[in-house]
Amino acid sequence: MLNQIRWRRVLLAALLSEVGVIALLLAIVTVYSRLIRPDVSGAEYQELGQRIGYYVAPAAGAVMIFLMVLWVGRRLEAGFVANGVMVGVVSVVLTSGFFLAARPEDRAMYGVAFALRIVAGYLGGLAAQRRAGQQTAQGAARRPLGSLR
Repeated sequence: MLNQIRWRRVLLAALLSEVGVIALLLAIVTVYSRLIRPDVSGAEYQELGQRIGYYVAPAAGAVMIFLMVLWVGRRLEAGFVANGVMVGVVSVVLTSGFFLAARPEDRAMYGVAFALRIVAGYLGGLAAQRRAGQQTAQGAARRPLGSLR
């Protein structure tokens, strides 16, 4: 099973998913502080960032993992779920330092976020496998009858 994992793509996908989550959080905080409430002070800005991260990051992380697993699965022929789960696991490893630095009351949400990432990796692997099967079936349907031998 481990020999089917495309480690470079897995590592890159996990890293890109984290970059995507951070970019989304920064965009939300920036839009809120510049357009919705431009009068936010520095302390309020920091608290806002923590609240947005608390509520948005778990779902954003799961969505980004799912999308990155679809990317990883584009050229796979087997091991879709294993690759997907590994993207989730690697992203959890990349973000595990945040768990240690988090406020004690926020640590449960990190556990939820970590579980969501692994589940999203699994579901992304299933979706990539299904998509690859549909593409194979479509390719077989397009072949002329003489090529079935």
